[in-house]
Amino acid sequence: MFVHITEIICICAFALSAVLSEANKGKDIISVLVLGLVTALGGGTVRDVILSTDQVFWIQYPDYFWAAIVSSLIGFFIAEELRKLKAERLILLLDAIGISIFSILVTKKMIHQDYAAYVAITMGVITAVFGGVVRDIIVNRPTMFNNTEFYATPVIMGCSLFVLFSHLGMNVDVNTIVCIAFIIIFRVYIVVTKKSFPSYLLLK
Repeated sequence: MFVHITEIICICAFALSAVLSEANKGKDIISVLVLGLVTALGGGTVRDVILSTDQVFWIQYPDYFWAAIVSSLIGFFIAEELRKLKAERLILLLDAIGISIFSILVTKKMIHQDYAAYVAITMGVITAVFGGVVRDIIVNRPTMFNNTEFYATPVIMGCSLFVLFSHLGMNVDVNTIVCIAFIIIFRVYIVVTKKSFPSYLLLK
C-alpha cells in the first residue's frame, strides 16, 4: 500500500511539473491534460511495453490514470497563482521528486523480480525520464538528447548505486531512502548551478 501511494504521489508530481511549465501559457485545457498524462504515464507505459507485461500499469490500476488527470486539472486552474508566487523552484522540486522516487522504486522492483542489474537500471531510467522527454518534444523545448544538461545522469547514478548497495547487502529501506535522496539532491544541484557535460565528453 505504501509503495502504491508513493507512486500516486509521483504521478501527481510529474503531471503538475508538466502543466506548470512556462511553455504552456496560452494552451487550451485539453492540450494541457494530454501533456500532463503523457508526462506522468509515458515512462511507465514504455517500460511495460518493453517488458511485455500483461497490461500497462495505468490500465491495470486506473487510479494512476485518474491521479494524472486530476493533478493536471488542478495545475491548469491554479497555474497563474503559482506563477505569481514564483513557483519555479516548486516545479523543479516536483520534477526531481518524481524522477527520483519512480526510478528507484522501479529498479527495486526489477531487482526483487531477479532481473539482471542492467535491466533494472535501464527500466528505472526509462520510467523516470521518458515522459519528460516526450513533454519537452510536445512543448518544443530542448530535450536531454539535444542539450548538454545532466538530466538523466543523476537517475542513472542513483539506480546504479541502488543495485550496488543491494549486492553489498544494505538494508533495502535504507538503500531506497539514500538513493532517492541522492537523485533529488544531485538533480537540484545540477539545475541550480546549471552544470552541463564538459567539452571532452561531447561528440566532436
